[in-house]
This record gives sequence, C-alpha cells and structure tokens, in this order.
Amino acid sequence: MKIADLIRILQTYPQDLRVVVDGYEDGYDDLVEDLIRVREIRLDIGENWWEGRHNDADFTPDIDGRVTNALVLHRPLKDQ
Repeated sequence: MKIADLIRILQTYPQDLRVVVDGYEDGYDDLVEDLIRVREIRLDIGENWWEGRHNDADFTPDIDGRVTNALVLHRPLKDQ
C-alpha cells in the first residue's frame, strides 16, 4: 500500500473516527503521531506465523530480500 492508497481509503471514513493499531498480545492502542516514521525495511522475509511479513533492513543485513522505505505506524508502549 502506498500513501495515496491510504489517503484514498481514509477519506471514505468520518474525520473524527479514532485510529488505532493492534496491541502486542491483544487489544488495541491509540495511534500516536510521534510514532509514525519512515523506516527502511526488507520485504518478504518473515518465515514464522508470529513474525511480520517484513522486517527492519538494519536488523536483517545478512538476509536476501528487496529493501525499501515504508511509513511505519508504531504502536505505543504502555508507559508512553
């Protein structure tokens, strides 16, 4: 998904609708603007069901896979 795709999707919802991200184990957390960042990620390297499909490029330097930038909506930690 690209920024334009996300904007198009978000524009179909009420502007006062809350945006959340899934929590670590369960539940949901509020989206925090300071935790929205561009990160360099390596695509399609997750092998286990508990892993995300992609991972940080600098965390996986020895693994083959296409690297690209992505806007990441980080979930807040409990104490933030």
